Amino acid sequence: MTLARQFCRRGGGVIAVMHDLNLTALFADRIVLLKSGRLQAKGSVQDVLTDRHLQDVFGCNLRVNRVPADGAPFVLAHSALED
Repeated sequence: MTLARQFCRRGGGVIAVMHDLNLTALFADRIVLLKSGRLQAKGSVQDVLTDRHLQDVFGCNLRVNRVPADGAPFVLAHSALED
């Protein structure tokens, strides 16, 4: 991921299919969130990785935490809410 970011900073572009939301939050500039192959949300990390979007996509109550100093959202499994 660091190599991909360096490539982008030199003017390149990277499109990646990611399943690790935390890793994605750390490195992505823009995100497209899909559910069953359909677009659910697109935009900045902060705009897409929200409680509401993740709850809609994964069908369970999730809470997005902001742990890193740079404020990148982190999805923590232990913070799932009970129904």
